[in-house]
Amino acid sequence: MGAGTMTLSGTGKWLCGAMLAGGMLVSPVQAARHALLVGVADYPNLPASLQLDGPAHDAEIVQAMLRQRGFKQDNIEQLITAEGKTLPTRENILAALERLAASASEDDFYYLHFAGHGSRQPAKATDNTEPDGLDEIFLPTDAAEWDSYIGSVKNAILDDEIAHYVDRIRDRGADVWLVFDSCHSGTMTRGATAMPEVKYRRVDSAVLGIPDAPLIHRPSPMVSETRARGFLGEVFSGTPEDEPPRKRGELIAFSAAQSAETTPEMKLPRGAPDRRFHGLFTYTLMEVLGANPQLSYQQLAQQVLSRYQSLPWQATQPLFSASDMSRPVFNDDVPAEPSYFATFKNGKLDIQAGSLSLLGTGATVTIYDSPVGKAKNALGTVRLDGATPVRSWAMPEEEQSKDWPATLYVRLDKPVLTTEVNVALLPSASMSNKDEKRLQKALAEIEKSGIGIKVSALDAADILVSEFDEQLWFLQADQSLPCEEQRLAEAARKVCAETRLPQRLLNLALPDSKDRQLAVLQGGLSKIANVTRLMSSVQHLPGAQQQLKVSFRIEHDGEQSEFPVNGQPVLTEGDRILFSVTNKGRQAQDVSILFVDSQYGVTQLYPESGQPNRLDGGESLNFEWDVNVETVGMEHLLVSSQPGDGVNSNLGYLQQAPLNVSTRGLGSSKPPQSSGLNLFTWQVSH
Repeated sequence: MGAGTMTLSGTGKWLCGAMLAGGMLVSPVQAARHALLVGVADYPNLPASLQLDGPAHDAEIVQAMLRQRGFKQDNIEQLITAEGKTLPTRENILAALERLAASASEDDFYYLHFAGHGSRQPAKATDNTEPDGLDEIFLPTDAAEWDSYIGSVKNAILDDEIAHYVDRIRDRGADVWLVFDSCHSGTMTRGATAMPEVKYRRVDSAVLGIPDAPLIHRPSPMVSETRARGFLGEVFSGTPEDEPPRKRGELIAFSAAQSAETTPEMKLPRGAPDRRFHGLFTYTLMEVLGANPQLSYQQLAQQVLSRYQSLPWQATQPLFSASDMSRPVFNDDVPAEPSYFATFKNGKLDIQAGSLSLLGTGATVTIYDSPVGKAKNALGTVRLDGATPVRSWAMPEEEQSKDWPATLYVRLDKPVLTTEVNVALLPSASMSNKDEKRLQKALAEIEKSGIGIKVSALDAADILVSEFDEQLWFLQADQSLPCEEQRLAEAARKVCAETRLPQRLLNLALPDSKDRQLAVLQGGLSKIANVTRLMSSVQHLPGAQQQLKVSFRIEHDGEQSEFPVNGQPVLTEGDRILFSVTNKGRQAQDVSILFVDSQYGVTQLYPESGQPNRLDGGESLNFEWDVNVETVGMEHLLVSSQPGDGVNSNLGYLQQAPLNVSTRGLGSSKPPQSSGLNLFTWQVSH
């Protein structure tokens, strides 16, 4: 927490934006769109433990999203380790990049997606453009061990080589969006694996035999005039001398993990019976794109980070980079309500979009016979009977659908929001069989209480509950018990002690009374469910704060900087947070500001109890806040606006004490129904 002050002022100025309507996403010009999807799951030269399952599934949902966003099927090339597909070998990947670079034209758009293992290797000694002395590498399916003669992992693709092709495409005036769902470095922090349905897309340098020392000499297979600092380096090179000057294309680069982190693949959507392995980053990115068709890259990045905060996966934070993050995604300048293609045959409505677009089981859609159909011409509404991430279906009543054509279009009317928190028991070494049965029984009773808790298998859980040292413990999915409390063989326990990093585990004191034990467990899980619902609600709201203009800055050692979109800043005692909120529309807005600490505590910072919180058009709210270290860890600031009409509304009912301070849990709360939400996240460190 921290201490803060607020001021309210009127700007005397009304800012207005034009509203555009339509049924299909339209590109500003008839430029070509091309995509290269690389998915490497099979590595014949690597150990069995390093084989992946998700990249082919990633390519499937990415292709579905690209088709939905106007990419022609013939312009989407796939190199994936799947039957009937071209293998993603080094030769094939570089050949595909060469074809794209040779054919690029001004105003074209290129989407490049790489899913598979990554690693790092020493840059040669003469290379002074890599500050850490390391080259990031992507591993094709034919990657092998380190070759000391060439000074590289066999068949690896270097960051510099990808930068070379990106340079050439951009030099021709085309824009490039580069996405990497792989790891470059990092250490697993969970000790023994508690969730078997999780793999990491990173190969340790020791497995490949990569030396630690920089190289003295390395033959270079390709020389680029500029070098990227990792896969996300902004590449600034001039136009080749033998070509006339032209407009240089933009570079947008998204990565699943920062340089010292790992990124997982796991079975998604979590808890679904038909879930499949996907890269967490790819799935989340496609999920946000499907739910929000009108985003800038900055809004998309913020939404992805927001979604990560609602997941039990805090050890990985994506990284985003662009020369202009305010540009619309895919250069789609015309916002529109998305329409999804559907077919109607033998009484079944089959929709070519699914849960990634919020068309999940139980959602309601409106049916049209045209992608630009008006509401007054709707053929009816239907509740969906089933869905996969990229497909959904329904069996409408015969009387309603008897005159429907074979080709239809649907628009989402009412999504179904998933608000349950999956909880599983993680037995500790000191727990007896009697203790296990008692906790399992307590969790079953809590599931029936209706607070949004669902008992699940260990590999599908969001929160793991354990008991030792007369405490109840609540672990997120990427955490592990202390080594002495893990049920391990002696050899595995020794490895755990050497590799497990310190972790902050939340706990509550365990009372002697069994009735009180149940109340304490239910109170703790209720708080977790409340915050999870609150954080996950951000994803399902518009990507932009339409009515509010929010300026957020950080002051450290007397110097101010803008809040970064590239992950979360780390704040320490004495830092200051400064931000302002301006209502740029005509309609009054009721503004609430919530602080969510790292221990599931929720505090309403604005308005104060009993005070009004309505901002009229042009009014501004200024806020200054001093950081302290009472709650160390990941913290969030949620700025919400609701149309101001009648009695003032705020989110004070969501407040609750931090988990490790109070044993009294509050009741169930629903996510706020608001016109917009902005989420800012940082980490507090000692």
